[in-house]
Order: sequence, then structure tokens, then C-alpha cells
Amino acid sequence: MADENIMSLNDGFPYDCILYGSEKITSDYLVEQFKMLILSDKFPPGYPLPTENTLCERLGIGRSTLREAFKVLSAYGLITRTKHGTFVNDSVDFSTSLMMDYCFEEAGVKDLLEFRKIFEAESAWLAAQKATTDDIKNLKEIMIKMENCGDDPAALSYNDVAFHFAIAKCAHNKLLISIMKLISNTYYKGIRSNFEKLDHVGDKTPLDATLGLHTRIFDAILLRDPEAAAAAMREHLDLTLEAVEDLNEP
Repeated sequence: MADENIMSLNDGFPYDCILYGSEKITSDYLVEQFKMLILSDKFPPGYPLPTENTLCERLGIGRSTLREAFKVLSAYGLITRTKHGTFVNDSVDFSTSLMMDYCFEEAGVKDLLEFRKIFEAESAWLAAQKATTDDIKNLKEIMIKMENCGDDPAALSYNDVAFHFAIAKCAHNKLLISIMKLISNTYYKGIRSNFEKLDHVGDKTPLDATLGLHTRIFDAILLRDPEAAAAAMREHLDLTLEAVEDLNEP
């Protein structure tokens, strides 16, 4: 037992990376930390993780917390659990949705907004041609909810993402909808962070600016004007990028 404890202290596993910055380690927190370590190539394929006993002891957690995290990591295809231990998988076994989500989380704000301009301008262009009456009604309902958000950045962010996701649905393209599903969580976190930091976009409040820009997009889709819809979406994302860059200036 003494030898095992000595080995666990020198097994090379980055316990400090997991312990740093967290007062309480939950299963969700463990998932995020292990996911970051594995996807950033900290462990080679086949790397044997420390035993349950060692991990629980060094991280100060219970078995149920660790096992719940391992279930999620297994579902993501990041690890394989056997009677001989728990091993890191090769990247070819990682789930596609996980890899996509990680790429967007790691992207800078400029990269993300440039991608959104390319991706969502075309979505808006298609939406103006394909949107049904029910699609238009759904977009309008989201706009009304957005108007009632006031100064609540969480509510404004949620409805902002819902509006953009609804536009992808209006395009009636399965691939566009699937991509939006994959990256909606990353969108939400980025948008909320921006709304919490910004006090203006141009000469308007974030709420007024968002409503004004979204209204232009909505009106173009309502009028079946693909070019206007795409142009309004590009302007929306260009102004957002300008506001974020201004925010980050020293």
C-alpha cells in the first residue's frame, strides 16, 4: 500500500490542473477538466488514468462523483473503461459533436463572428425564400420576448440565440439546423459574455441595437427578400464585432 501511495504521488498526472480554481469539485466540473486535458493532447492515446482510489484521494472526491463524470466522458468517446483500468481513447473515437463544440469553444471572438457572418448570412438568404407562415410566426414571438428582456443579459442572450436558431430552421436545411444545434451552447456563452460587458453598440443600448438589427433581418425574411436578409445579417454581425473589438481595446 505504501508503495502504491508513493507511485500515485509521482505518476505524472496533472492533479493541480483539476484542483486549481475550484472550491468544490462536481461531476460536471470533472467532465470539463478531463475534456480539456484530453482534447488539448495532454495525454497520448492509450494513456492509463490513475485508479479510482488514487483519483478520489488526490482530488478529494467521492466515487459516485468520479463515476458519473466517467460515464459522460465514455459517452463522448474520450475514454474506455475496462476491468484493467481506464484509458484515453484515440481521437478517431471522439464524438463528432464533441470535437465541433471544442473547436468553437477554442476559437477567438473574431474567428467565431467571421464564421457566423459566412454561415448565418446564407441561412438568412435561404430563410427569406423558404420560411413558412408558422416559421414567421415563431420568429415574431421570439422578437416579442426579446423586447421584454429589459436589462436581463441572460434572457436577452437566450432569446438572441433562439432567434438565430429559428432562422436556421426557416431555411429548412437539415445540415444548417444540425450545425446550429451543435454550436448553440457556445453561441449562448459568447453572446451572454458580450451583453454583460457592453453598455452600448454604436450609439444605442445593447437591447435597442439588438432589436433594431433583428427587426431588419425579420422584415427582410417577412418580405421574401433574400439579398436584404443576408445584408442585414452581415451588418448585424459586423457591428457586433466592432463593439467587441472596442470593448477589448486597452
